[in-house]
Amino acid sequence: MKKLVKSCSSTATVATATLLMSSCATIVSGGAPSITINGNVPEPVMITTEEQSYGGLTLPAVVKVKRHHLDGQRIQIRSDNYRYDDIVLKKTVNGWAFGNILIGGLIGWGIDLGTNCVSKPAQTEFTITPLPKKNAESTEGTEK
Repeated sequence: MKKLVKSCSSTATVATATLLMSSCATIVSGGAPSITINGNVPEPVMITTEEQSYGGLTLPAVVKVKRHHLDGQRIQIRSDNYRYDDIVLKKTVNGWAFGNILIGGLIGWGIDLGTNCVSKPAQTEFTITPLPKKNAESTEGTEK
């Protein structure tokens, strides 16, 4: 009886390990990717991604972005007195996805494709520069 339990336990362990290793990129990189935003910004900012909005942040800040639609996804930064160029993400191939090819797991490759873990942000750290907002009120009353 002990041999049967040990044999079943070993089989279950091997089966679980095989299943888990068959979607390497999803396991290692799963979830929403993190993007770090740095900059010498003199006031709190609001950062908006497709994943969520973050208000009252001081930099550096880490935000989450959607894994799907990485290529061309915009991160918007706003504040009261400054404007910022949007950050536009680009994607690249996630090297962990090739683990499925080596192991031969078509099911795992399909899981990685479904979760879009075959791609990752090409860059995960950005530095922003505040640009003064043009004050429309200061130019309105001045006529020459």
